[in-house]
Amino acid sequence: MDSLYEAGEFVRTVQRAQGLPISVPEEVAFENGWIERDQLLEVANRYGKSPYGLRLRDVAERRIISRPKD
Repeated sequence: MDSLYEAGEFVRTVQRAQGLPISVPEEVAFENGWIERDQLLEVANRYGKSPYGLRLRDVAERRIISRPKD
C-alpha cells in the first residue's frame, strides 16, 4: 500500500510542478483517432467546469495539441 501511495504522491507532485496532467486517457484516444471530437466533447461535458473537463474541451477545440500531427 505504501508504494501505491508514494506513486500517487509522485504523480501529484509532477502534475503540480509542471501544471500538466501525467495521463489523460481521453486525450490519448482522441489524438490517436480512436474517438471523434464529438465523443471527446461528450466526455468533457460529464466533467463540467472542472479542470479535467476544461482540458478535454481545450483538446477538442485544438487549443491544446499533445503531439504534432504527421
